Amino acid sequence: MNRKLTLLLVATALIACLPFTPTKAQDERLVLAFYYAWYDETFWQKSLSDQPVQPYVSTDPAAIERHVLQGKQAGIDAFVQSWYGPQIENNQTEPNFAALLDIAAAHGFKAAVDFEVVSPFFHSEADVVAALQYLLSVHANHPAYLRIGGKPVIFFWRQGRFPVESWVAIRNQVDPGRTSIWIEEGVTLSHMEQFDGHHLYSVAWDAQPEQQLLKWSRWIRDWSAEHDADRYWVATAMPGYDDLVTGRSDAFVRDRAGGDYYRRCWEGAIQSGADMVIITSFNEWLEGTQIEPSVSYGDFYLNLTRELGDQYRASPLAPLEAPPPPTAPPTQAPTPLPSPTPTQTPTSTPTPSPVPTATSAPTATPLPTLTPSPTATPTPLPTPPPTPTLPQAAASFAGDYPELVVAAIGVMVIAALAVRSIRRRPG
Repeated sequence: MNRKLTLLLVATALIACLPFTPTKAQDERLVLAFYYAWYDETFWQKSLSDQPVQPYVSTDPAAIERHVLQGKQAGIDAFVQSWYGPQIENNQTEPNFAALLDIAAAHGFKAAVDFEVVSPFFHSEADVVAALQYLLSVHANHPAYLRIGGKPVIFFWRQGRFPVESWVAIRNQVDPGRTSIWIEEGVTLSHMEQFDGHHLYSVAWDAQPEQQLLKWSRWIRDWSAEHDADRYWVATAMPGYDDLVTGRSDAFVRDRAGGDYYRRCWEGAIQSGADMVIITSFNEWLEGTQIEPSVSYGDFYLNLTRELGDQYRASPLAPLEAPPPPTAPPTQAPTPLPSPTPTQTPTSTPTPSPVPTATSAPTATPLPTLTPSPTATPTPLPTPPPTPTLPQAAASFAGDYPELVVAAIGVMVIAALAVRSIRRRPG
């Protein structure tokens, strides 16, 4: 009896010690949204595809507060604001982000930075290092800055500006202990080693966004398994896309289809078992991806976001059905799309209006660019191969989770020894 009990205890201990590593953000289920804070009153004179219900200037605290409250109404946990660095002169993204943090704190909301690696104020790796050090030492210590597991979160735009070797040096200088979470962007995983997760800014090139999200989820899981490292998968949700006003040579429209395109994005996020969802965008009006209340849609997309976000949070943590990927994810970054030339703005110092209207004075001087361009050209990624057979699926599971297979075999061996021991005992 003692030997049987000993074997049983050993088996239990083996199961308890299985190296199970859950998806990092499983207990968070965050819904985020890209946020832009560089609008002045002249911007709304453009022939946009839609207009906000209340035009505004981004320096107006009343407008920022209205946006935070609308974000909460939509069930959004945090805005991820495009940030050009700590420079104040000619750069309203810095003071506006500081204001966003203060206002967010007053309403139980969060904010993080989308670090624009191609900022016109970053002329070298040293500039990027200095900006990241400032961000982590100043803004990231604000109580309203977004954290996961106590670690501040930073999204990145166009990290491909620098080679992988440069990012090794940047990370070692800025965050050698990996005490913050860096989320890269784009249609290549070539820089993943120095980042902690991946997202696609845009999936609008595909009429079936859920398929793109499923493929990318699998690619990132495969990368994590191959490198014995956990990485976040941040799924993208977009209501549609329309950048015709930019005059880009490859401008295009992805119709919103009465909210159906947005729903398909969320379906893909749920089926891919996304660690987080990020919405492109709350207010990127130049590319027509906004969910901010508008003349055409009113609060429709705020309410739909609340509905779909609740479904996402209530969904199973593991992916429901994810097809296997093509041979390998893309390894080359897409050719950057041109950014529109901004309209010249006055140089007077802005004085925020006490009410959320567009009568406030404009920003000091023009920003070098008004908006990030889409992540990729509207060329579909490879179509996934057919769903695997049962033996293939079993082999895939064994390849992805070898530790579970080994532990299971060990438990079965121990159980067999226990049964054999019992049978040998005299009657």
